[in-house]
Amino acid sequence: MAGSRFKVALLIVSTTASQDPSTDASQAALTDVIEEEGGGKWELLEAKIVPDVVTNIQREIMFWADAAVDVNLILTTGGTGFATSDHTPEVSI
Repeated sequence: MAGSRFKVALLIVSTTASQDPSTDASQAALTDVIEEEGGGKWELLEAKIVPDVVTNIQREIMFWADAAVDVNLILTTGGTGFATSDHTPEVSI
């Protein structure tokens, strides 16, 4: 494993950003943390934006967890609201 970097998949859960990706600031911030602050040990393999819908969130997490490409870490961000339509905390447990 010498010289190789850990692979990160980033799932942004936001109904708003899934309709207009320009409203999301988390991907740029987390990419910087992963790649710049990670001491060169981490690589952002893929980032996706999905609406706050249980099946969409679960589908992406299961895809990365079961993928043929090794993903060492799956990060989720977003879903910060507390409305009845916000499911991220429950789905990610």
